[in-house]
Amino acid sequence: MTKILQLQFETAQGKNVTISVDEPKSNLTETDIQNGMLAIIGSNAFQSDGSPFAAIKSAKVVDRTVTEII
Repeated sequence: MTKILQLQFETAQGKNVTISVDEPKSNLTETDIQNGMLAIIGSNAFQSDGSPFAAIKSAKVVDRTVTEII
């Protein structure tokens, strides 16, 4: 089973952007995730089409089961 943490942001131009993190820690709290997302926004390190991340939209953990055939 594979877990992915999907962090969705809104840019200053209103576009939604998702960052995916493989195998997040299992003990992350809502506060941990929210603080991390706020730090990402505050750093201005990420942009989409020249527009910086401006707001938190959502965060979720997605569990996937992958079965390799060949």
